[in-house]
Amino acid sequence: RQLSSLLTASQICVLIFFRTTTGTFPVMKLCVAVSATMLMACQSDSSHLRLGLNPHNFQRDKRSLSNARSSTAFLTSRNSLLFQPSDLARKCNNIPRAKLSYNKCYALQMCQLLGMNCATPTDFNFSFRGFSRRGGDTDVHSDGWGLAWYEGCGVRAFHDSDSAATSYIAEMIRNYPVKTLNMISHIRYATIGGKQLCNVHPFQREMWGINWVYAHNGDLPTFSSQREYPWLGQSKGEKIYYPIGDTDSEAVFCSLLNSLRARFKTLPTLPVLYNAIEELCREIVNGEDNPIFNFLLACGENTLFAYSTPGARAGSKVWNGLYYTIREPPFQTASLTDLDYSINFADVTTENCRVAVIATSPLTTDETWVEFESGQLILFDEGLPYTNANGCAKVEQDGKGLSTKAKEMLPGKDMDLNRSSCSMVPPWENLVRSS
Repeated sequence: RQLSSLLTASQICVLIFFRTTTGTFPVMKLCVAVSATMLMACQSDSSHLRLGLNPHNFQRDKRSLSNARSSTAFLTSRNSLLFQPSDLARKCNNIPRAKLSYNKCYALQMCQLLGMNCATPTDFNFSFRGFSRRGGDTDVHSDGWGLAWYEGCGVRAFHDSDSAATSYIAEMIRNYPVKTLNMISHIRYATIGGKQLCNVHPFQREMWGINWVYAHNGDLPTFSSQREYPWLGQSKGEKIYYPIGDTDSEAVFCSLLNSLRARFKTLPTLPVLYNAIEELCREIVNGEDNPIFNFLLACGENTLFAYSTPGARAGSKVWNGLYYTIREPPFQTASLTDLDYSINFADVTTENCRVAVIATSPLTTDETWVEFESGQLILFDEGLPYTNANGCAKVEQDGKGLSTKAKEMLPGKDMDLNRSSCSMVPPWENLVRSS
């Protein structure tokens, strides 16, 4: 209550000087600085402040204010007090401050993705701990977050329209050692579709008796400017999947699934599925003027597809692509870029562990991150990347292809041979499961 009174008094002082002609600009700046300092000193979210603002929470490691990773800056006019991203977040995104107005700075941002695929059940606390700080703390992606991971053929998911940095659900997950083979997470910066739970990624649908999970980063006007979304692919069929929210991301997801379902009446093998997804991605990108198209697509507890056509919005230097790193023996220490936190993986892993981590931008400072090539589709299985149909055929031969309990979805022996346009993959009769 005392803090609230102080804040109210400081606001009154600001308004008095704004409304009177005798108030000098330096004094106004002083009052605003006092208000901002009080806001920064109180480690509280906007629900405790009657200011209509959303100040970042600071790290809880008792670092000094000058070393805090997030700061609050204010723009003033005669009639308003506006909140804008911290200088540090702007520097992290390589945006020259002098060239950006308040509104334009926000318009140039995009969402961020995180995926993990593992050889053995592994917890994702370390990566999610750093990634979630970008959701309103070290970056401006504060319009919701989501997380989905596989438990066998089932999916456990959490979605929140609040920022990941301040969400109590995210805090619980950061400290709860969940283990999985496959996971996808997303922090949202709303550009298409309001700040609503229905627009929060990852999205989830059932197809062929399999849970499919999808999260997207990009800019695809064709899928955001109209409700009748274009049909993808040459195989025409019935539209079964429709978006629930308003995002182009969910519209693309539904279009991909509708096309795959129309093309394959029974379960395809991984090489065939890889080729089909790659063709659809090429069609989507070719249909846009300046496409930015990055996604993670999981179909079962073992299989994770990742695709990237990177880019930056007009006038922006914020690069939107995908990177991945492989954590495998001999394990070493890794340090997060968004948090003063490190871990020696040698102390918490075994020789059988291997993890592929995929992110919009590198999460750590001391690991090797590989950037996706433009237009590249990668299948991750057991923490390893496969960049073509031949690699996917090896995964299929090892018995790690798609599986379903729906017997009518299982293909005949020669079915995939008839559906494939790829001749470089080993003999199909050795790759297809029979009923």
